[in-house]
Amino acid sequence: MDELNLFSEFIEDQKKLGQTMPKRKGGRYTKHEQTKRRDEVYRLHFDYGYSARKIAEVMNINKNTINSDIDYWYSKITKKTNILNPEDSIVNSIERLNLQRNRLREALDKTVSFEERLKLERLIMESENKIGQMYLKISNSLAHVGNSVVQAIIDIKNSKEPRLMSLFNIFSVTDKASKEIDAIRERDSKERRRV
Repeated sequence: MDELNLFSEFIEDQKKLGQTMPKRKGGRYTKHEQTKRRDEVYRLHFDYGYSARKIAEVMNINKNTINSDIDYWYSKITKKTNILNPEDSIVNSIERLNLQRNRLREALDKTVSFEERLKLERLIMESENKIGQMYLKISNSLAHVGNSVVQAIIDIKNSKEPRLMSLFNIFSVTDKASKEIDAIRERDSKERRRV
């Protein structure tokens, strides 16, 4: 099986830890195990283009764990590249794929050869599949943002110390700083009402 060759270093590390495969029936991964697994998921997903299902099958790890790792990497990439609206990039890609699909469809209408028609139909289907995947990514991204906001609000409500939440971070602040921030927000709110 060629897939096993793709992550031989991962398997070797697991053997050193006394495991032949990272089989889990639940429970937490150690920080080292989690880092190794995530690195391998990154490689298989981004370098080789494997789906979560394929990675889960190849690595013999629960698909939900793999999906969480892929979400983790998309989140890291978004933060690293300072993309505030990753959906914009996805929408642009969808538009390019739609244009490509339209050109392929026009070429298909002009083609007489069965082999050429078959090739073009496959390319059209691949474009439509990619478009569907991008719509799914938009949905997942929106759900991720919503879940992150809800979790941040829960964390703030459960915290005994004052906190300040920005787009990607929550900061602990002193009582004095919290009052100053509230005063600034109040002044800003009054100024906006006057305009």
